[in-house]
Amino acid sequence: MMLAFAALLVFASLALAGYGISGWAKGREDTKRTLDRRLAVMTGAAVADVPGDGSQSSVLKDRRLSGIAFLNSLLRGMTRLNPLVRMMRQAGLKKRVGEILLYVPLLGVGGYVGVVTFGGPPMAGLGAGVVAGAIPLMIVRRMQRKRNHLFTEQLPDALDLIRAALQAGHSLSSALYVVADEFPDPIAPEFREVAEEMRLGLPMRDALYNLTDRVDDSNLPILIIGILVTQEIGGNLAEVLNNISHTIRERFKLLRETKVMTAQGKMSGNLLSALPFCVAIGVFVMNPVYFSPMLHTTTGLYMLGYAVVSIVIGHVVISRVTNIRV
Repeated sequence: MMLAFAALLVFASLALAGYGISGWAKGREDTKRTLDRRLAVMTGAAVADVPGDGSQSSVLKDRRLSGIAFLNSLLRGMTRLNPLVRMMRQAGLKKRVGEILLYVPLLGVGGYVGVVTFGGPPMAGLGAGVVAGAIPLMIVRRMQRKRNHLFTEQLPDALDLIRAALQAGHSLSSALYVVADEFPDPIAPEFREVAEEMRLGLPMRDALYNLTDRVDDSNLPILIIGILVTQEIGGNLAEVLNNISHTIRERFKLLRETKVMTAQGKMSGNLLSALPFCVAIGVFVMNPVYFSPMLHTTTGLYMLGYAVVSIVIGHVVISRVTNIRV
């Protein structure tokens, strides 16, 4: 019991230290931003040109991975973090990578300490720590998928509006601004950034391909190729956009049909994956003595580990079978 209490104190200390460091770094950043704005006003420079400003009018983007200088340098040297950076950008998160990485060990230690404090074995605590530490990454991944899916749903209507603007005599950049003004997030800020990059002198090809880094949508390469071909060779861009919009809508229709056909398989897979855990929790709550050999003997722990691995493998197999890409 004393060991669990000591572990709980260590976790609380780590959590307070982490939040303290985060608050200190944010305070230094806010102070520096305030000084930069005051210096800009005194020297007659435009306030919007101050780097690190959080307003939408700022031209310079804050791409730091952490508010702490040495941590930012350390994280920039880790190329393995690039997928996480891209995933956070596609999720539309305003937080930095350093903040997300701070939550991972805190929740991991918290999960381990929580299980050990209530009398669980260290191996179960380790598993709980791994699951708890993965929660921030799972949340970011879910936000990324949700935002990309919403972008894909908005894309056909946005292409119709661009086509109408082109037929009315607008240029492509002006049509992108029209979409940015009329549509909600996420398609409005993404198209606005493309238009801003083109306005600031970035070639159209680079501005369009930068969009594929910020949004994971299989329709974008088709759209970009169509725009570039009509711009370089010539052609009716409005007609091309109309055909692409029609193709995307047909893909959505087929995707909805496949979801209906695979709904029963997905529900069965989720039910079969959750049922063993529900039964185990029910037995543990109603009769802890009966379930204790599974937690306090070597054979029981091996059986639990084998069961968990088998359930995870089965769930992955069922998910891949029922996940039909269109």
